[in-house]
Amino acid sequence: MDEKVPVVFSLASRRYLRVDEVASYFGVSGRTIYRLIDLGDLKVVRVRDCIRIPVEEVREFETRGRDDWQV
Repeated sequence: MDEKVPVVFSLASRRYLRVDEVASYFGVSGRTIYRLIDLGDLKVVRVRDCIRIPVEEVREFETRGRDDWQV
């Protein structure tokens, strides 16, 4: 069986997250996260072919998102 196991982590315990972890955190697809990266909405660190998203960037993205949603 190829069952997906939910990614469980604490933002406080890590400095960088993988794309799939950020997607799981926000409850969206990995493609959505890549789209946000391509648009410049999420800043990343590249280590050779690997993309890592700083936890602080995830927190700032949430804050920016909340500001955008307020009417």
